[in-house]
Amino acid sequence: MKASQKRQLAALLLCCTALLSCAEQSSETAETVPPAESAVTAPPADNPYEAAGMRFSAKSGFYAGAFSLSITAENGAEIYYTLDGSEPTAQSTRYTAPIVVKDRSDEPDVLSAHTEISPAGGDYTAYPPKSPSDKATVVRAVSVDRNGTQSPVVTNTYFVGFDQKAAFYREMKILSLVTDERNLFDPETGIYVLGKVHENWKNSADRDPETPEYFMPANYTQKGRDWERGAVLQIFENGEELLSQNAGIRIHGGATRSYPQKSLNLYARKVYGASKFSCDLFSGAVTAEAGGGTVKNFDSFMLRNGGNDAQFSRIRDRLNQSLAAGRAFLTQGMTPCILFINGEFWGQYDITEKADADFIEAHCGIPKEDVCIIKKEALDAGPIELFEVWEQLRDWIRQTDFSDDAAYDRLCAQIDMQSFADYVSAEVYINNANWDSSNMAMWMSDAVQEGNPFADGKWRFIMFDTDFSAGLYGTVRASDNSFRKLTESGCFLGDIFKAALKNDRFRKQFSETFTEIASVNFAPETVHAKIDALEQAYREPAAATFQRFWSEWPGGPGAEKHFAEQVQSVREFYDARGAYMMQYLAELTEAGSPN
Repeated sequence: MKASQKRQLAALLLCCTALLSCAEQSSETAETVPPAESAVTAPPADNPYEAAGMRFSAKSGFYAGAFSLSITAENGAEIYYTLDGSEPTAQSTRYTAPIVVKDRSDEPDVLSAHTEISPAGGDYTAYPPKSPSDKATVVRAVSVDRNGTQSPVVTNTYFVGFDQKAAFYREMKILSLVTDERNLFDPETGIYVLGKVHENWKNSADRDPETPEYFMPANYTQKGRDWERGAVLQIFENGEELLSQNAGIRIHGGATRSYPQKSLNLYARKVYGASKFSCDLFSGAVTAEAGGGTVKNFDSFMLRNGGNDAQFSRIRDRLNQSLAAGRAFLTQGMTPCILFINGEFWGQYDITEKADADFIEAHCGIPKEDVCIIKKEALDAGPIELFEVWEQLRDWIRQTDFSDDAAYDRLCAQIDMQSFADYVSAEVYINNANWDSSNMAMWMSDAVQEGNPFADGKWRFIMFDTDFSAGLYGTVRASDNSFRKLTESGCFLGDIFKAALKNDRFRKQFSETFTEIASVNFAPETVHAKIDALEQAYREPAAATFQRFWSEWPGGPGAEKHFAEQVQSVREFYDARGAYMMQYLAELTEAGSPN
């Protein structure tokens, strides 16, 4: 062998040794080194993001293909990061090379593998998805300077290849919620699991084997600030980030807390960094009743799972709220979205306004400290003195004969009776089975404001949680006489209704109001157009959500058929409802007063 050949061979061996050494080092942090077949490319040069003294070569968002994400820090500070949603510290993985950001959807599920999130057995059983869930890449990073000072955490979410996935990813808002896995699934402190609360109950003398699954105590049934956890919320629309901020999260709901897919409340607080979510959550569709401007600032909002309708059509609440909108009571703004938690697909939700004092302030221009809300016949917001005023009103109504016009005038001075007539008409028409004393809400302003028609000291009404309606379960029927149910209920709303019907003026007012709502708000052509639009928008995300949380049923090969059948049951309810209700209205008003 010639000397030149020997030198070439030695150089080749040295190069191989170096490559092997690099491969051994990269195996310890495999996620930072792109495989040759990943077709990694750099993101657009004009797409960087800077925060907390760090520069990311790409901002949160949607990308067509895999790319290498580089991070640099000022003044030579070290960077540490996580990819599992946990907060990075100086003990986390140290950044030494670009991070590969790619479509991770074929990787094994982590959060979606948890099944201790609902009682086992029956319709509440949590099944892991049959195939891996769609996934984004969540990168959380901090920098630590030479003095050991750590920067704030920066959280970015990257969706790769979603232009090739389901159309709803491009048609709906996408929410990324990032939090330490323990905040949700730790047996002691996790808010999403059965956990220690359930175990303690099972092993206690309080356990009743006849307790329905949806009433069983669990971590997820707990309420209040002690069961609020910190998270990062990012909202995307049309591929662009609308909002990124720290927030608090809690589980929301009643019986539906026991569902595998749970509703969530999100809170903006100064302790997290900002006291408002300053974002047009509803794309201009929610406007204030006082002033008419777009509502863009929220103390909190809900992510609703469809409530009792979660395994069925998932459209009932939004449909009912939209049909009833524009009357003399408040309805909640709702819009569909897709949620990811720590980068894993968490199904379709509806972004929903919370019916609270902030909601009243935003819509009616009443400072929230002046607002009193009675919800489910209990004080929800405001001073106890105003609840006592409400109790006195309730007792007075039960004792008063409103066939006397003077007595009815005193009632009208305390309750906006047009708001009441509109509210009862809508709730009765949709046949809300979970209403009367349950999902009822009324509010008043404790202060009179000149020029503000809502600040007159009268009680008005709010529609919320209307999912248990319109043919659900086959038990909420179009033929049900909901007037009779209300007058026989013994609840406060029923007391007002029975008492006011003794007055000729109210009886005429209510008959005209109900007839108008039935013929305008719930006109067949209006109802069908809205149902058709919602069916088109919700079909694919509803089926994907069934597969994610209820892969045995209503998921599986018949998921879309099941959805279509449930939407059809809503159509059939409304097709038949009008004729029944106009007959019952005639019987009610001709009788002069309910028995």
